Amino acid sequence: MAGWQSKSLGDIAQFINGLWKGEEPPLVHIGVIRNTNFTKDGTLDDTDIAYLDVEAKKFQKRRLQFGDLILEKSGGGPKQPVGRVVLFDKTEGDFSFSNFTAAIRVVDQSELDPKFLHKYLHWVYVSGRTEAMQSHSTGIRNLNGDAYKAIEVAFPALPEQRRIVAILDEAFEGIATAKANAERNLHNAHEAFFSHRDELMSGQVGWLEAPLANLCDVKHGYAFEGEFFAQEGQYVLLTPGSFYESGGYRERGSKTKYFIGPIPSDYILDENALLVAMTEQAAGLLGSPLLVPEANRFLHNQRLGLVKAKPGVPWVNEFFFHAFNVARVRQEIHASASGVKVRHTSPGKIGAVRVAYPNSLEEQRLVASRLFSLSQECERLANIQNRKLIALDELKKSLLHQAFTGQL
Repeated sequence: MAGWQSKSLGDIAQFINGLWKGEEPPLVHIGVIRNTNFTKDGTLDDTDIAYLDVEAKKFQKRRLQFGDLILEKSGGGPKQPVGRVVLFDKTEGDFSFSNFTAAIRVVDQSELDPKFLHKYLHWVYVSGRTEAMQSHSTGIRNLNGDAYKAIEVAFPALPEQRRIVAILDEAFEGIATAKANAERNLHNAHEAFFSHRDELMSGQVGWLEAPLANLCDVKHGYAFEGEFFAQEGQYVLLTPGSFYESGGYRERGSKTKYFIGPIPSDYILDENALLVAMTEQAAGLLGSPLLVPEANRFLHNQRLGLVKAKPGVPWVNEFFFHAFNVARVRQEIHASASGVKVRHTSPGKIGAVRVAYPNSLEEQRLVASRLFSLSQECERLANIQNRKLIALDELKKSLLHQAFTGQL
């Protein structure tokens, strides 16, 4: 690119390691920026900065200056590689950065604008280049510092840097607004369905109300032997992870558990069998229902309850799937559960929860069909918003690519 020069990051910037909480006085009370203050868009979220007492002598060497970049050097996750970077743009207050991060300080700001470098390194991150620079240890991802410092940074003269930054700032502001609107519409699409379902299932004229114990039995699953768990096979072993928090069957992909040992016949599930999660393996799962998608394929595992109507009770599984998903019902199941770290419910506790229902199989099917159609329409609208969000992220990547390849 004509008029641009290229230097390694280690040659144009100083790296400063993060701060450990100190014990040796004198201490100072300061704000410490952590990984949780990094956003995926490369901005600093200062809504929950931690304020800690740290050693004054350590802080003096790690006091953040306006224009410093803060690099996430440890952390990340399976869907979020380490290497995010944010710009520190505060002019008031005393701030430092945690030991999971490092500060990057431009050596000569008459040559390189920190805002330009921030966007350049954000481009490096969103383009996936930092994934090849990370290693794993004890579940934490660590950035290879030498590889990161070896990144070649191409940059034009200072006026051109500032022109590029101004264009990107304006474009990103518009993208952020569009994303906020799409996320709000996505949220509203789901909330519209939840609100209508809860209102409908709270009871209509002529409906009855009874505790679930009067209407159905909840049967515990079987404790399948772990020695027969496999990565493939004919039978899928359902777990609490097979449930969406909002109800329904979640395909687990590579995390699917299969069972290849002897199976008691009573624990092979029929299509549309109704199950409820009786252990909160993840927040929001307790009491979540699902309808089994296929016969002779899925197994009724422990920690899951099989819900079956009592003799003579008018019962359509597709209707009572929604009854279990009503916000009030889920809240009551959660409130009566036992356990602190992992909460559990039982058939008796589930049975104490009251639900409303029509005493007609035809009306139950009609309500279930109506809710299915509404759910499909809300999902269609949500998919439109999801596609918009993906397109906006791709637009941002494209603009960054153009900016740093001399095309902007």
